[in-house]
Amino acid sequence: MKVKNMFKKFQILLLSVLLLLGSSSVIAKERPHNIVNNKYVLSNYCFPGPNLIHPIQDYQSENNETTVDLPDNTEKSSNWAGYIVTPASKSDSYTSISGSWTVPSISSNNENAVAAQWIGLGGVDSSDLLQMGTMEQLENGQPVAVVFWEQLPDVAQNTMTIPINSTINVNIYNSSGSTWNLTFTATTPSGEIKTETISTTLDSSYAEGIGTSAEWISEDPSDVYGKLVPLANTDVVKYESAKVNGNSLSDSSNTIRPVAMESSSGNIVIYPSSLGSDGESFTTTTAVSNSNLNNGPSIDPNFRRRFNNTPPRQRHIDNLSSQFHSEESITLLIYYNTNKRLD
Repeated sequence: MKVKNMFKKFQILLLSVLLLLGSSSVIAKERPHNIVNNKYVLSNYCFPGPNLIHPIQDYQSENNETTVDLPDNTEKSSNWAGYIVTPASKSDSYTSISGSWTVPSISSNNENAVAAQWIGLGGVDSSDLLQMGTMEQLENGQPVAVVFWEQLPDVAQNTMTIPINSTINVNIYNSSGSTWNLTFTATTPSGEIKTETISTTLDSSYAEGIGTSAEWISEDPSDVYGKLVPLANTDVVKYESAKVNGNSLSDSSNTIRPVAMESSSGNIVIYPSSLGSDGESFTTTTAVSNSNLNNGPSIDPNFRRRFNNTPPRQRHIDNLSSQFHSEESITLLIYYNTNKRLD
């Protein structure tokens, strides 16, 4: 009996060591994210449809000094701010979108704060979304920016880093047949021009899905666990040359839907301006820093989730490591559960 018990304890100890070693890389995921490692999730949840979109009223800040003037019929989101358009005619479909902005410098008292700007097709009335944009983060106290593109449900792909205050122009369009191109041209503050084109193949169903909406968005990204990350303050970001199917955002062929980001406590976090007189320009402004509110709300189950490619067993360990913040805690839990099964 003693030999048997000793053998059981040896098995438990060995299993604990093996699982602990296997989870060490997972525990590292709890450390600060790095923008160049693609650990942020863009558009983790988007608008699922009109039934879950709610108009919001003008918001007066907590210091009672500044009133935020919102465009008429502004809708609210937990992570988006900017403009959405949908075809005014159900028979129409979008096959191209373009827009430009200056990559903002960011500020935050949280070294893990992040911000993102992008344009895209889909993601409102469809779970399909094709997008390209920029993301900013503080690294060693300095703001850095990277250009990314994403085709949901696949993960985002970084293309290159560009200097803060670069002007970027993005075009997404159906080049021919099932081939779609995502092109960006960035002009750095020194005048250097950087450009790249990404080509991807979309089947007819996906192309139909993304043809249902177009967006120009400032976003608070999410982490791999579906939590909004601390939002960096981008101050004012100006979007220009906002066109879809070659027409201005304000063209009569579009139904225009301004959207503001609202925190779980009801604060306006990012909000859009009214459209400029040219019908294709506007700004988004960071009104309240999300870095001091909380770590972000959990994803509403009514919203579309984007699943990662983590194997089920690894996802189980991920969940374990998110609940226990030390390797010793995980080891003790494994020991307890294993011992309980063996008895």
